Amino acid sequence: MRNSLTALILGLSLGGAGAAMAPLSYAAELDNNPGVTAEEQIREILSEAVNEYRTGRFNQAAARLADALALNPENRLIYEFYLAIGHAKFIRMSERAELTEVMKEVLRRHNVYQRELRQSEDYIRLLISKLDERQDTRFTDERQRFVATRELVAIGPIAIPHLIKHLVDNREDRLRVYCRVVITQMGYRAVVPLMEALKAEDSRLVAAIAVSLADIQDPRALPPLQNLVDHHEDETVRRVAANAIQQIAQVNGLAGRLDSGATLYFKEALRYFRDGDQVRDETVANEALMWRMDGNDLTYERVPAYAWNELIAEQLLFDGASAYTDTQAFYPLLATVLAAQMTEVEERLNIARERITEPNRSYLTTAALEERQQAVELLEDRIIAFGATHLYRGIQQAIVSERYDVAARMMALLRDPRLAHAERLLPSKGEGLMAGKAGTVLVAALDHPDKRVAYHAAITLAHLDPKLEFFNAEKVVPNLAQAVGEWAMKVVLVVDPDYRSRNAARNALQSQGFFVITAADGFEARARLAETPVKDAIVIAGDLIPTLRDEWGRTIEVPEQTAAGLIAALKADRRTANTPIFLSLPENPELAVAVENELGDQVSGVVRRPYDAVELEGTINLVLGDAELPETNRRAREQVALEAATALASVDPQNKSQFALEPALDALIATISHRADALRIQALRAIAHTAAPSRINQITDVYQELDSAGQLDGKDDVRIAFLYAIGNVDATTEAAVEIIAAAMQHASREVQRAAHTAAGHGGTPSSAVLLRYQQQQRLDVRSPGAGN
Repeated sequence: MRNSLTALILGLSLGGAGAAMAPLSYAAELDNNPGVTAEEQIREILSEAVNEYRTGRFNQAAARLADALALNPENRLIYEFYLAIGHAKFIRMSERAELTEVMKEVLRRHNVYQRELRQSEDYIRLLISKLDERQDTRFTDERQRFVATRELVAIGPIAIPHLIKHLVDNREDRLRVYCRVVITQMGYRAVVPLMEALKAEDSRLVAAIAVSLADIQDPRALPPLQNLVDHHEDETVRRVAANAIQQIAQVNGLAGRLDSGATLYFKEALRYFRDGDQVRDETVANEALMWRMDGNDLTYERVPAYAWNELIAEQLLFDGASAYTDTQAFYPLLATVLAAQMTEVEERLNIARERITEPNRSYLTTAALEERQQAVELLEDRIIAFGATHLYRGIQQAIVSERYDVAARMMALLRDPRLAHAERLLPSKGEGLMAGKAGTVLVAALDHPDKRVAYHAAITLAHLDPKLEFFNAEKVVPNLAQAVGEWAMKVVLVVDPDYRSRNAARNALQSQGFFVITAADGFEARARLAETPVKDAIVIAGDLIPTLRDEWGRTIEVPEQTAAGLIAALKADRRTANTPIFLSLPENPELAVAVENELGDQVSGVVRRPYDAVELEGTINLVLGDAELPETNRRAREQVALEAATALASVDPQNKSQFALEPALDALIATISHRADALRIQALRAIAHTAAPSRINQITDVYQELDSAGQLDGKDDVRIAFLYAIGNVDATTEAAVEIIAAAMQHASREVQRAAHTAAGHGGTPSSAVLLRYQQQQRLDVRSPGAGN
């Protein structure tokens, strides 16, 4: 007997007892077109190819297959060819070296058509009809049903709307039973659409679906089933749902300890929001489909796969909030889920705009991402409408869930003092960390080990009332200073068990302008990731050896203890999945060769010890120049640095403020030399409000260096910022006077005005300087207005 898939697609069209099986595919049943000459020719060539294979003429068989493909046949013909020869023979043919390449193309075309066919509603309905299509022999009947069942299970969730329509058809008892069998065999892939189908208006259908969920025994169905028990008006439905819950709970070891309906919804939504391997598997199994029940009709929409988990979480939260209206816990998490949707698409769009090749998923194209970004931008208004308390609680939820990017986005919304209600919701210095005050999460975040969280908390707090004293306020400026300095540089993590090698790597990279973080082993490396999550590159010693041992001195097997295990762990971590990893080879030549052979293809490049600064910098920059994510990382860091500098610049020196900006001066001054212009401008404004006159030479030296190199040409806004800083710090030094005097004659009217303002802000200059300015800028205004 042919394999079951072949038997299914070829069909079982028997005209009478003992009739032979006709080689008519289901595709042909759906579209029975008379064969045209081209089709007949292609079929004949394919048949010849098989005959050549059977006689051992493999080169000729490959040539005939290539001839058939050269005629550009419909994928349907290739699909039917695959099914006609059977899967086992296809594999045997593919294993022949002469046929491997051409069989790959046959398989590709087969898969394309199979995917198209399985999306056809007509095909699904035809398969369902085969579940109970009576034949003349019992053997044929059972075989057909078995094969149709397998194909429906393979089709997956999109068959559910068609299958559930037969669950309440009393006229077709056998078909109803067989459809239920298909749904049960589909298992966890059927759960999400069935959960939505529990909203059907027909109570009989709701009860039937509850029974199917009990058969599948997946605990994800518990929230909507409990909702039926708590709220459905039909007693039979409530009883069936209760029985289903009991059965699912018993199988999953939950009997006697189930949560309330509201808690079930919340926990399930939180699981989807947090993502993870299980949720990603569900995304694939459910084909990124979202479901909607309208009356008794179940429909689906295909959504971007990266957004599926958050959309499912959103649906669960809306369902839970609608069913359990007094539960406030839904709303902070819902605000967080909406923020996650915006954050996710923005991050992907940043990467897509740097991509030089088209992605293999249509929803990852720049156009698709821009379309989604525009669609979700109004979510920000919805998030703001939750109010401060729910936003603070949402930030807490995002931090606990390690969705730090989402926490940062929500913190940015609270930079509006009228929204933040800091005077009411932040804990005072005397109160300390108080669970009862929602804003506690913001001040506690200043100590968070993930710098992204700490920096954004500091930026947000700096935008609030500077006179308001709150707990941990003294940590705002140090965090801002670190954000301005550290995150404006490329960050490299070096993992090496030898302290001399670590120091050599640090010195070599720092001399080339990198910010370097080191770790002695994999455990310390993971900790460093938590402290500063954005890394441009990671260098791992290839001879990393296990250091963790039990009480008897035996090595404890933990993946992070070896180079191979640490590389695998970093690639599985969403923070570093796309970060280039480099392998540093031992100085021992034989060991270096062995390490490179074992791990070389798992990394972006290799570097040799002892480290050479130029070679090391060149190897890393070569990869960073071609990689997609590091450029995004750089922009992300510069954005954080810019926001931190803007926060420092916003502190008005004329008003009373609890923030002492002096600790940030070194970082600010270091930033004005070789950084993005927007960052320079805000840093200069902050310096203007902070620096003592003794710092003026550091400012004027940078200005003169940039100006002489032509790096300020066409950048009037940067010149103006320098002049603002010079005027506020000390405009009387020789260098300051020369800069101001030259700027007074600049071609830009705005620069001229800024130069005069800088002179005026600098207090009363000496008579000589004042005379110079006035003579240079004298307007001999005599004749205008005389009426001549």
